[in-house]
Amino acid sequence: MVKEIGTDTVDLVIAEGNFLVRQGLQAIFKEEDGFSIVGETENYDQMLEMVSVRKPDVLIIGINLQSESIITYIQQVRILHPEVKILVIDIKEEVSEIVSILKVGVQGYILKQCDKGEIMDAMRAILRGSNFFCHNVMKLNKTLSERTVTLTQRELQVLNLISEGLTNKEIADRIFLSDHTVASHRKNLMKKFEATNNVDLVIKAIKERIIFP
Repeated sequence: MVKEIGTDTVDLVIAEGNFLVRQGLQAIFKEEDGFSIVGETENYDQMLEMVSVRKPDVLIIGINLQSESIITYIQQVRILHPEVKILVIDIKEEVSEIVSILKVGVQGYILKQCDKGEIMDAMRAILRGSNFFCHNVMKLNKTLSERTVTLTQRELQVLNLISEGLTNKEIADRIFLSDHTVASHRKNLMKKFEATNNVDLVIKAIKERIIFP
């Protein structure tokens, strides 16, 4: 279901370690009609539990840990709750981190110095099914779309299961797809990573920091 700001109530969970930033985000969305903050936390482990219980439309994540850690958490949300949109708010202007996080498929990425207008633009975009990267992010990495291997939710799920050594049939049974569909996803993954076999695929995915050993 596509929700529209001002027409439907959009449920939010805010995960941000900095108290003042978290309070600021709460203030922004409380001033706007159509938003309900159903949970807020400073802890990423609590964030996962909160998403499972509260089932928000959008998860807003502030980056406060090393990118390897947050990428793992984002992957878990994407795999377990593919319906949840993810908006990342980062304090650092590091292209490598931005690329690594975008590779796991978040819908929005803005920097903390972006203004309220861009935050609301991001919300509108991701709620209607588009991606949104704030102006500063696009300036930092003008070739982002060319450098990033982008995966669908299902491709990421299949890739993680391939890394566990599962066969097409085992993957199909695990995620309730046909063998043919899994084989098609595997073929697409091989093409995207220019991999020659499963081992090569997993190694390249690890090097690209899309999955972690």
